[in-house]
Amino acid sequence: MLGLKTGKRDKLRIYYDILAALGDVSHIEGSCLTRVAHRANLPYDRFYEYLRGLVRLDMVSKVGEGRFFVTRKGLEYAKEFERMDDVLSRMGLSL
Repeated sequence: MLGLKTGKRDKLRIYYDILAALGDVSHIEGSCLTRVAHRANLPYDRFYEYLRGLVRLDMVSKVGEGRFFVTRKGLEYAKEFERMDDVLSRMGLSL
């Protein structure tokens, strides 16, 4: 639902936050899931459920034991999310 920011994130924003955090962490030190959950500002149990959803949507790929990477589809989602968030912010709205 579009509107003014209420402080509570919706699923679209949470997916974006996880993808952004996973991209940041995996380039620096591998995909330590606890660190990704912390950067995405989610408790680990909720984070892991969202991560599983991103894997099902082919936005994240699991490679090896506990290593996850953002896929091309995930990068496209993140880019489109940023674009739409920017447009809506300039209109005084938000995702």
